[in-house]
Amino acid sequence: MKILFLNLFLILSLPAFAASSNENLSISPIIGVERVQKFQPSVQMKTRAIFGLRAVYKLPIASAEAEITRGQDTSNDVTNATTYKDVEDKARLGLRGSFDLGPFFSSYIRGGAQGRQNVQTKTVNNLTTTKTTVSKVQPYVGLGLDIKIMQYFSLSADLTATHTPTDDPNLKDYELQPSLGMNIKF
Repeated sequence: MKILFLNLFLILSLPAFAASSNENLSISPIIGVERVQKFQPSVQMKTRAIFGLRAVYKLPIASAEAEITRGQDTSNDVTNATTYKDVEDKARLGLRGSFDLGPFFSSYIRGGAQGRQNVQTKTVNNLTTTKTTVSKVQPYVGLGLDIKIMQYFSLSADLTATHTPTDDPNLKDYELQPSLGMNIKF
């Protein structure tokens, strides 16, 4: 996880050290929802809100992207009087290819690797325990659409699927994340 955050920092700081003015960095806040696997209080798929930041740095052939998101949700098990609070941070590094669809629209495909850290807080009868889990690196793919509003601003919408294999038949082997963003180009 530390390596992913270090790479994100390096990608974000590249333009500050670049000598040429032809580089193109786009930073986009993210607000969206994601469909994730839950194991507590029962095995299920759950939808929750996310927020984060994405940086895209244009290279000669494709673009490099880095993304950090945070999702948070709470579940209650009324039978056992237990509350579960999950906070999940995800970091993604990957490549993106863009295609112009006219003067105001472009689409893109993306793919790369994701790491995540989940902090679950379990409260039973006012006794709280915390468990932190760091996942293995997981591949992701996605596609999206950018709508150019002005020279330096655009809106984006995308759908990303992350491969999360499981042996449980009640869960899918992937998680979906549709999101909306506003891009600011520097």
